[in-house]
Amino acid sequence: LLRQVFERKFPKRTPRPEARLRSDPRTDPEGVEASVRAGIEKTQEGYNAAKLPHRLRAWPPAGPLSVAGAAGVPVNVDEMDASAFGGSAGGLSPLAAALGERWVAQNRPVILRGALRGWPPLQRWSDSYLRSAVGGKAVPVRHSPQECEGGRLFGDPGRMQAYESSEVPLSELLDELSAPHPRYYAARLQLRRSLPELLADLDETHPAAALEGGPAAALGGCFGDPQAVNPVCYLGAGRQATPMHFDPSENLLCVVQGAKELTLFHPADTPNLYPAGERNSAAVYSLANLCDPADADRFPALAEARPLRALVREGDVLYLPCGWWHAVRGSEGRNLSVNYWFALHESKADARVEVDGIVARAAREAAALG
Repeated sequence: LLRQVFERKFPKRTPRPEARLRSDPRTDPEGVEASVRAGIEKTQEGYNAAKLPHRLRAWPPAGPLSVAGAAGVPVNVDEMDASAFGGSAGGLSPLAAALGERWVAQNRPVILRGALRGWPPLQRWSDSYLRSAVGGKAVPVRHSPQECEGGRLFGDPGRMQAYESSEVPLSELLDELSAPHPRYYAARLQLRRSLPELLADLDETHPAAALEGGPAAALGGCFGDPQAVNPVCYLGAGRQATPMHFDPSENLLCVVQGAKELTLFHPADTPNLYPAGERNSAAVYSLANLCDPADADRFPALAEARPLRALVREGDVLYLPCGWWHAVRGSEGRNLSVNYWFALHESKADARVEVDGIVARAAREAAALG
């Protein structure tokens, strides 16, 4: 439903995917200002459609936990040691209950260290296993990366269609990820559609598992309905990077191999992040490229934003709350993560903002028509 709402207003089909956005405030300040105004509107529509309460978009954040330091000064995301929690005797496990009460309810990110202990993919998804089980299957990959500081950016924040994609056999992808400068990055790989042979590994319960039945089953009670695309895999190497964006969903990011480093921003920082309103996508991307040091000068309001840093290692789970902006970079070696997206839990969602958003959008469209 959320994507349908977005795509009615922002159709997916782009007549000129290679077209450049109005992305340099030094040469086109009025164009960039108009794009950002539309981007802020689009971001708020995403929050409304997700039923994200206004109090969870405002600064300072609600709740007793510290979330960030001064503007421009990064601090680390909260962490919780999953091994400190015992098993479940029915209902939510102690770990899930703590996650829900202390972080999900406040829409605050946290890393669950070691939460994937005993999860079969960590032990099973070796190179030889993947080649044997699904090596001949075609998978979507992003290509044509841009060189950036300390890595390669797959996606162009200044292009109408941010990504260039194709399909290759998984075995070819694995070969490429072993090269010094990989040309491919497999992102948003829907396992149910492309590699269903791996699904059983995700749900299998191991006697030593910290999360019985896998992360989605053990922690899903903190959230609303799971998205139909779950589970989604990301497979890369060579410090691949993704442009800054936000997703209007709750997210569990589970690192199976390597590590992921994320720069996060609270929803209240949206005006400082130059959201692009021109791009036809359900996701909203920033015009600013955090991998390019020059963008700090091109986009001066970035200095007013309050970044958080999250280093998510093999065996960890990051709870990435609905609406938080994030730029992602993988480790130098091969890195693999499995993501699960959810709607907001009914106790957290505010249906009134969805209705208010629909009314406000209708009023704007009516005014535009004169």
